[in-house]
Amino acid sequence: MMESAKDGFDWVTAQAGCTTEVMFERLQDGARTDVDRRNAVGGGGSDKWRFELNVDDDLSFEVARVADSSSASAFVTFEREGSRINVTGDGVDVRFTAITGINPAGECRYFVGEHEYLAWEVRKLALDLLFFEEVEE
Repeated sequence: MMESAKDGFDWVTAQAGCTTEVMFERLQDGARTDVDRRNAVGGGGSDKWRFELNVDDDLSFEVARVADSSSASAFVTFEREGSRINVTGDGVDVRFTAITGINPAGECRYFVGEHEYLAWEVRKLALDLLFFEEVEE
C-alpha cells in the first residue's frame, strides 16, 4: 500500500510544482530516448521500420513510424492543451487524455481515468502499438 504524505505536508507547493508543462517536457524527453532505443533494437518483421520524433512547437510533438509501405506508416501525437495532455494515434489505435497532479504520497504523477501512471508507463500506453504491432505491409 502506498504511504500517504504526513499531515503537515505542503501540498500547495507540491501541486504548484507539478505542472502540465513540466510533465509534458518529461514525456517528450522520454519519448526521444524511447525512439533511439527502438531504432537500436530493431525486431522481427519490422526491421525495415524506423522511428522519428518530430517537435512541432512547445505544445505538441509526434512519434512517427516510417515504413517502406505507406500502409505501415503511422504516428502518435502528444498535445498539451491547458491542463490536459491528449494522446492520439493516426494509423494506430491510441487515444487517451492524461492530467497531472500529486498522489496521496505527494508525488507528481500522470492520471488517465482512474489510474495513476509514471512517465514511462504513459509512454508505453502511447507508443507500444506503434513500436511493436504486427502490420502486414
